[in-house]
Amino acid sequence: MRTNGSITVYMSLVFSVILTLIAGSLQSVRMAYARVLTASAAEQGLYSIFSRFDRKLLEEYELFFLDGGCGTGEWQPGNLYQTAEDTASWILGEGNQILDGFSSGLKLENGSITSYTLATDNDGEAFFRQVCEAMRQNLGTYGIQQLSEKLKNRENAWDAQEEQNRIGDSGQTVEDYEQAVEEAEEAQREQQESEKKSDGEGEDAGGGEEQETTENPEVPQGFVNPIEVIRRIKDMGILSLVLPSGQSLPNQEADLSQFASHRSLQEGLQVIHMEREVEFVDKMLQNEYLLWKFPCYTDKEETGGLQCQVEYAIAGKESDMENLKTVAGQLLAAREAANAVHILASAEKRAQVNAMALTIASALALPAASGIISAALIGCWAFAESILDVRELLDGGKVALVKTDGSWQLSLENLPNLLDGLDSMRKSSEQGLSYEEYLRILLIKEDSGGINSRTMDLVEHNMRTRLGVPDFCIDQCISSMGLEMNLRYGTETLRIERQYAYGTEV
Repeated sequence: MRTNGSITVYMSLVFSVILTLIAGSLQSVRMAYARVLTASAAEQGLYSIFSRFDRKLLEEYELFFLDGGCGTGEWQPGNLYQTAEDTASWILGEGNQILDGFSSGLKLENGSITSYTLATDNDGEAFFRQVCEAMRQNLGTYGIQQLSEKLKNRENAWDAQEEQNRIGDSGQTVEDYEQAVEEAEEAQREQQESEKKSDGEGEDAGGGEEQETTENPEVPQGFVNPIEVIRRIKDMGILSLVLPSGQSLPNQEADLSQFASHRSLQEGLQVIHMEREVEFVDKMLQNEYLLWKFPCYTDKEETGGLQCQVEYAIAGKESDMENLKTVAGQLLAAREAANAVHILASAEKRAQVNAMALTIASALALPAASGIISAALIGCWAFAESILDVRELLDGGKVALVKTDGSWQLSLENLPNLLDGLDSMRKSSEQGLSYEEYLRILLIKEDSGGINSRTMDLVEHNMRTRLGVPDFCIDQCISSMGLEMNLRYGTETLRIERQYAYGTEV
């Protein structure tokens, strides 16, 4: 019996150890499951929040953002956390069926939103990233490469023309013409007085040789000085010159004080502010998105708000008229520079300019001013040609970036008749660029940050005016969020943190 008893005690000890190991293993499994369930609850809570992205924003603009105002226009982070908590509680309730009977189960004690990033944070970094990604998916790698090369070539040609015009220009403009003529008149008077004195001294000394006189070209009957005509035309409004006949001025206005770029913005929580270097390709994608999603003047699209929206992205004015006027002015200046380069490069056109400059100098009795008049005349001719260019662009035509004799429209003789031939003298160039393509060049010359800010303005403006969401605020659109939850399992406290962002899980 003593031997049997010793065996029973031994087996009891062995079974105790085995049961302890089994119980420990079960507890370890239950704890591991509790941790998994905790992580799942937090993640599902975040997913339930981010699954409520703005459908209209996605359908219209290919953007994933969560409306932090829940459609009310008032910032409501508490409602967002409540959504996460409700989802987490449901997950814990289903999962606790396995744990019940072993312990009191998992209980959600408390939690909070620890961080979030808004569309407008870091100068719209999240917005910019999504815009570029939308265009990458839309264009594809090959399309991006082709478009990038084409745009770089056009930008280089644009810059080269501006540089050539800066170097080749004598510095005389139409605005300087009157002052230059006055200076020439004064110089001529001084020369005449000097010659009179010399003639008088020569007669007193017994005579002298006669002065040679330069014969000026004869002024044709009815000759009109084109410089004076262009001076008067320059005083007219830009839009009255460049808008084609039969087209009305866009008249929509917006209150800029309500735009995101002009008001105090809601800021994110625990956002790391950092400098962003924008590469050429990203800037190009940003501009392509703008041209893809927003109308310009030639689209003639009734949006219910601003109609010249691409023009707003460039100019940032409060009305369609002002935005179109600013863009038309930029195009006019750019085309004037390009046209001046063509005139300076053409021996035939320079000869025509010099001949007419002599005629004008003869008409003004200022032969010494012919050089100044030539420079002003080149500026007038280039300006007049640019009016026809921009007018053709706004009428849906095309204008060559680099002019040739074949694509040139206005003869020097017709310069005084510009106003009579604004529509009859212009023509479209099949190999030229459209208005939208010229906007593409203007956009690439603008600062990326400003374009991004005004693009966010347009998204907000259209959501409010055209898509029926009057309380929409772009600075309440959430791109990423961090969540913390504390749960109780028996005597243990489990703490979990999770972050999520549209397009990237952190």
